[in-house]
Amino acid sequence: MAKVVVKTKVKKVKRKFPVEILAPEYLDSVHLGTTQTSDLTTFVGKTLKLNMMYVSGNVKNQNIRLTFKINEVSSGKANTIVSSYEQIPYYLGRFIKAGSDLVEDSIELISKDNKKILVKAMMVTKNNISSSVISALRLKSRELFQKELESKSYDEFMSSLIGGKIQNQFRNELKMIFPLKTFEFKKVELL
Repeated sequence: MAKVVVKTKVKKVKRKFPVEILAPEYLDSVHLGTTQTSDLTTFVGKTLKLNMMYVSGNVKNQNIRLTFKINEVSSGKANTIVSSYEQIPYYLGRFIKAGSDLVEDSIELISKDNKKILVKAMMVTKNNISSSVISALRLKSRELFQKELESKSYDEFMSSLIGGKIQNQFRNELKMIFPLKTFEFKKVELL
Protein backbone atom coordinates (compact mmCIF):
# COMPACT_ATOMS: atom_id res chain seq x y z
CA MET A 1 0.00 0.00 0.00
CA ALA A 2 1.19 3.48 -0.84
CA LYS A 3 1.79 6.05 1.84
CA VAL A 4 -0.46 9.10 1.80
CA VAL A 5 1.53 12.31 2.04
CA VAL A 6 -0.32 15.19 3.65
CA LYS A 7 0.88 18.58 2.51
CA THR A 8 0.49 21.45 4.94
CA LYS A 9 0.72 25.07 4.01
CA VAL A 10 3.12 27.20 5.94
CA LYS A 11 1.39 30.34 7.08
CA LYS A 12 3.42 33.39 6.21
CA VAL A 13 3.61 35.85 9.05
CA LYS A 14 4.22 39.45 8.20
CA ARG A 15 7.11 40.96 10.07
CA LYS A 16 6.09 43.68 12.49
CA PHE A 17 8.12 46.81 13.04
CA PRO A 18 8.27 48.77 16.30
CA VAL A 19 7.02 52.32 15.86
CA GLU A 20 7.63 55.07 18.39
CA ILE A 21 4.76 57.58 18.70
CA LEU A 22 5.86 61.18 19.32
CA ALA A 23 3.93 64.30 20.36
CA PRO A 24 4.03 67.47 18.21
CA GLU A 25 7.04 69.79 18.44
CA TYR A 26 5.21 72.35 20.60
CA LEU A 27 4.89 69.60 23.23
CA ASP A 28 8.66 68.96 22.93
CA SER A 29 8.16 65.78 20.85
CA VAL A 30 7.51 63.77 24.01
CA HIS A 31 7.46 59.97 23.66
CA LEU A 32 3.76 58.97 23.84
CA GLY A 33 4.17 55.24 23.40
CA THR A 34 5.42 52.42 21.23
CA THR A 35 3.44 50.02 19.09
CA GLN A 36 4.11 47.40 16.44
CA THR A 37 2.74 47.34 12.93
CA SER A 38 3.38 45.34 9.79
CA ASP A 39 2.23 48.02 7.35
CA LEU A 40 3.29 51.59 8.04
CA THR A 41 0.83 53.09 5.54
CA THR A 42 -2.24 51.85 7.43
CA PHE A 43 -0.89 53.40 10.61
CA VAL A 44 -1.53 56.98 9.42
CA GLY A 45 -4.86 58.32 10.72
CA LYS A 46 -4.98 56.22 13.90
CA THR A 47 -5.72 58.08 17.14
CA LEU A 48 -4.37 57.90 20.67
CA LYS A 49 -6.12 59.40 23.73
CA LEU A 50 -3.95 60.44 26.65
CA ASN A 51 -4.27 62.42 29.83
CA MET A 52 -2.26 65.66 29.69
CA MET A 53 -0.55 64.69 32.94
CA TYR A 54 1.32 61.88 31.16
CA VAL A 55 2.43 64.22 28.39
CA SER A 56 3.56 67.16 30.54
CA GLY A 57 4.53 65.31 33.72
CA ASN A 58 2.55 67.88 35.73
CA VAL A 59 -0.14 66.52 38.08
CA LYS A 60 -2.14 69.77 37.77
CA ASN A 61 -2.93 68.87 34.15
CA GLN A 62 -4.76 65.63 34.94
CA ASN A 63 -8.13 67.21 34.07
CA ILE A 64 -7.26 67.54 30.36
CA ARG A 65 -7.62 64.73 27.82
CA LEU A 66 -5.75 65.08 24.52
CA THR A 67 -6.40 63.06 21.38
CA PHE A 68 -3.39 62.65 19.13
CA LYS A 69 -3.79 61.72 15.46
CA ILE A 70 -0.89 60.12 13.61
CA ASN A 71 -0.22 62.11 10.45
CA GLU A 72 3.20 60.87 9.32
CA VAL A 73 5.30 57.73 9.80
CA SER A 74 8.95 57.60 8.81
CA SER A 75 11.98 55.59 9.94
CA GLY A 76 10.21 53.95 12.87
CA LYS A 77 8.79 57.19 14.28
CA ALA A 78 5.18 58.34 14.07
CA ASN A 79 4.58 62.09 14.24
CA THR A 80 1.23 63.28 15.57
CA ILE A 81 -0.97 66.34 15.78
CA VAL A 82 -3.35 67.19 18.61
CA SER A 83 -6.76 66.57 17.06
CA SER A 84 -8.80 67.17 20.21
CA TYR A 85 -8.46 68.96 23.55
CA GLU A 86 -11.11 68.14 26.12
CA GLN A 87 -11.72 68.97 29.79
CA ILE A 88 -12.88 66.02 31.89
CA PRO A 89 -16.53 66.68 32.93
CA TYR A 90 -16.14 66.18 36.69
CA TYR A 91 -13.47 68.90 36.72
CA LEU A 92 -15.85 71.40 35.10
CA GLY A 93 -18.67 70.55 37.52
CA ARG A 94 -16.74 71.78 40.53
CA PHE A 95 -16.95 75.41 39.35
CA ILE A 96 -20.75 75.56 39.22
CA LYS A 97 -22.29 76.52 42.56
CA ALA A 98 -25.56 78.05 43.71
CA GLY A 99 -25.62 81.79 43.12
CA SER A 100 -23.54 81.64 39.94
CA ASP A 101 -24.50 81.17 36.31
CA LEU A 102 -23.02 78.93 33.65
CA VAL A 103 -22.65 80.40 30.16
CA GLU A 104 -21.77 77.92 27.40
CA ASP A 105 -20.94 78.59 23.79
CA SER A 106 -20.11 76.48 20.75
CA ILE A 107 -18.77 77.78 17.45
CA GLU A 108 -17.03 76.44 14.33
CA LEU A 109 -14.13 78.56 13.11
CA ILE A 110 -11.39 78.46 10.50
CA SER A 111 -7.78 79.06 11.54
CA LYS A 112 -5.11 81.04 9.70
CA ASP A 113 -3.88 77.84 7.99
CA ASN A 114 -7.45 76.97 6.81
CA LYS A 115 -8.22 74.22 9.32
CA LYS A 116 -11.81 73.94 10.52
CA ILE A 117 -12.06 73.90 14.33
CA LEU A 118 -14.97 73.31 16.71
CA VAL A 119 -14.63 75.36 19.92
CA LYS A 120 -16.84 74.74 22.96
CA ALA A 121 -16.27 77.12 25.86
CA MET A 122 -17.82 77.72 29.26
CA MET A 123 -17.82 80.72 31.53
CA VAL A 124 -18.92 80.69 35.17
CA THR A 125 -19.95 84.01 36.66
CA LYS A 126 -19.50 85.03 40.28
CA ASN A 127 -23.21 85.97 40.64
CA ASN A 128 -26.49 85.35 38.86
CA ILE A 129 -26.87 87.44 35.70
CA SER A 130 -29.59 88.51 33.26
CA SER A 131 -30.01 87.11 29.76
CA SER A 132 -28.72 90.35 28.18
CA VAL A 133 -25.40 89.96 30.02
CA ILE A 134 -25.25 86.29 28.93
CA SER A 135 -25.71 87.40 25.30
CA ALA A 136 -23.03 90.08 25.70
CA LEU A 137 -20.58 87.50 27.12
CA ARG A 138 -21.28 85.09 24.24
CA LEU A 139 -20.87 87.77 21.57
CA LYS A 140 -17.61 89.03 23.07
CA SER A 141 -16.24 85.47 23.43
CA ARG A 142 -17.06 84.69 19.77
CA GLU A 143 -15.33 87.90 18.74
CA LEU A 144 -12.25 86.90 20.77
CA PHE A 145 -12.24 83.37 19.27
CA GLN A 146 -12.42 84.76 15.74
CA LYS A 147 -9.68 87.32 16.35
CA GLU A 148 -7.41 84.69 17.93
CA LEU A 149 -7.82 82.12 15.15
CA GLU A 150 -7.45 84.64 12.32
CA SER A 151 -4.01 85.56 13.62
CA LYS A 152 -2.73 82.06 14.58
CA SER A 153 -2.26 78.72 12.89
CA TYR A 154 -3.88 75.64 14.44
CA ASP A 155 -0.60 74.49 16.04
CA GLU A 156 0.09 77.94 17.53
CA PHE A 157 -3.46 78.08 18.89
CA MET A 158 -3.20 74.61 20.48
CA SER A 159 0.20 75.46 21.96
CA SER A 160 -1.13 78.55 23.73
CA LEU A 161 -4.33 76.69 24.72
CA ILE A 162 -2.41 73.84 26.35
CA GLY A 163 -0.14 76.38 28.07
CA GLY A 164 -3.21 78.16 29.52
CA LYS A 165 -2.39 81.56 28.01
CA ILE A 166 -5.59 81.92 26.01
CA GLN A 167 -7.87 81.10 28.95
CA ASN A 168 -6.29 83.83 31.11
CA GLN A 169 -6.35 86.34 28.27
CA PHE A 170 -10.03 85.67 27.48
CA ARG A 171 -11.06 85.74 31.14
CA ASN A 172 -9.37 89.12 31.62
CA GLU A 173 -11.17 90.53 28.56
CA LEU A 174 -14.56 89.06 29.49
CA LYS A 175 -14.49 90.12 33.13
CA MET A 176 -14.84 93.72 31.89
CA ILE A 177 -18.44 92.81 30.99
CA PHE A 178 -19.15 90.86 34.21
CA PRO A 179 -16.87 89.31 36.89
CA LEU A 180 -16.10 85.69 36.01
CA LYS A 181 -15.10 82.88 38.34
CA THR A 182 -13.57 80.96 35.47
CA PHE A 183 -13.28 80.67 31.70
CA GLU A 184 -12.48 77.21 30.33
CA PHE A 185 -12.50 75.47 26.97
CA LYS A 186 -14.70 72.38 27.30
CA LYS A 187 -13.60 71.04 23.96
CA VAL A 188 -11.50 72.10 20.98
CA GLU A 189 -11.63 69.69 18.07
CA LEU A 190 -10.11 69.63 14.61
CA LEU A 191 -12.87 68.86 12.09
